[in-house]
Amino acid sequence: MNFSQLLKNFFFLLVAIFSGAALLVISLSVSSGDELTPFNVGVEQIFVHLRTPFLTQFMLFITNIGSPFVLSVVAILLSIFLILKRDLYDTLLYAVSIIATIVIFTIMKNGFALPRPDSNIIAGLSGWSYPSGHAAVSSAFFFATGYSFFDWPKHWPNRVLLVFFCVVGASLVSISRLYLGAHFAVDVLAGISIGLLSVSVTVLIFNMFLSERRFWRQTLRGL
Repeated sequence: MNFSQLLKNFFFLLVAIFSGAALLVISLSVSSGDELTPFNVGVEQIFVHLRTPFLTQFMLFITNIGSPFVLSVVAILLSIFLILKRDLYDTLLYAVSIIATIVIFTIMKNGFALPRPDSNIIAGLSGWSYPSGHAAVSSAFFFATGYSFFDWPKHWPNRVLLVFFCVVGASLVSISRLYLGAHFAVDVLAGISIGLLSVSVTVLIFNMFLSERRFWRQTLRGL
């Protein structure tokens, strides 16, 4: 394992540690009572006062295209593309990280069973509030996308543009959930933590036990 790979593993280890710690702290605070209520209410009121007809329609559009179902479908399509490009490593990375994210947030939603905010303006919205599935899956999807396709652009400005697009995409989905009143702030923060944790742990496991990417690409080429 070369220095570049060690540096990447160290980065993902830090992400895993911080996102895991954040998820643990938030979950413990949520389960212990209403210590985070002032924070939730404060953020909720900020977004309520920002609402306008145009912005509401825009946020509804963002939240619809950033749903777990839509992003899962896009991840499947990207996985098919990667298979055609003989990249089994990133195909498995997409599948495992997205599936792990969905499993974790589904278990937590049903385990905590917390109601949504009263400021919700999405018609027909059901289900529990904590954590945010949109924030979890969008964070995992864009994090995995940024990692998998980071080496594809030959020039660094294009790589920076890719990272910027992924950060903005994930941020917009999370913000849309707060703006529309579908989640409290801690729901979104927990969702982001789940997405980052799932991808970073998946990458670390893959790099530790599945050797280098080159092995998996060569293996697939030989099939």
